[in-house]
Amino acid sequence: MPAIEVEVVETSSLGDRSYLAHDGRVALVVDPQRDIDRVLALAGRLGVRITHVAETHLHNDYVSGGLVLDY
Repeated sequence: MPAIEVEVVETSSLGDRSYLAHDGRVALVVDPQRDIDRVLALAGRLGVRITHVAETHLHNDYVSGGLVLDY
């Protein structure tokens, strides 16, 4: 079984973190921000395909990128 690696996509100005967990081929994105460009760029650099998105929570002042990534 391949090891799962977790990459952090941090937006320190908002005190927010998103995560990209992958096995070197496919990836799960957890709590993506609306600005998905950084997540897509990271997936591209790692050579992984995003197959799943998970939202652990939502806030009234937070806009998720999950619907855009869930293609």
